[in-house]
Amino acid sequence: MSKKTLLSFEKITQTLENAELYTNASETHGVLSGLVCGGVKLDDKSWQSFFNDVVNEGMGLPLNVQRVIDSIYEQVVSQITDDGLGFTLLLPNDDIPLDDRAEAMAQWAQGFLVGFGMVQQGLNDASDDIQELIRDIRDISQVALDFEQEDEESEIAFTEIVEYLRVGAMLCFNTFSRKATPPVSETIH
Repeated sequence: MSKKTLLSFEKITQTLENAELYTNASETHGVLSGLVCGGVKLDDKSWQSFFNDVVNEGMGLPLNVQRVIDSIYEQVVSQITDDGLGFTLLLPNDDIPLDDRAEAMAQWAQGFLVGFGMVQQGLNDASDDIQELIRDIRDISQVALDFEQEDEESEIAFTEIVEYLRVGAMLCFNTFSRKATPPVSETIH
């Protein structure tokens, strides 16, 4: 699969703002990740109607914005289906103040829950661990992480929460989206 370079967080956010869509790069990535991890079909464009419902009242997107969104979606699918090893949350760079990165992380979590909830109706039948994970993501999305100071401990805490979200998304994908592969027969015919 080809590895396209994604636009920067700032360029994606600017593209969304220019189109007067009230979302940013993190929330957009979260919605798309939630759709993918919640079980939307990966091989068609059904995700687009869900996404448009969330960010543009069901209306289609301008072509330049649709291209950016398509690119983000393709990257999410590529990263998460590659055993999730390359899956990362789309957040501002480390040179941005920690409070701003924490806010973007909370927006990613909000977006994830929206996308996930649009396509996943079987959460009540999921394991207790998955249900707890979704509650944790909900809590992360609602908390205002206001770091008293930018120090090493705060950076570590932020990094651990981001990693928890990343691994949680992969777990949701493996639970709700990854298709079980049939066992390979060792019998030679």
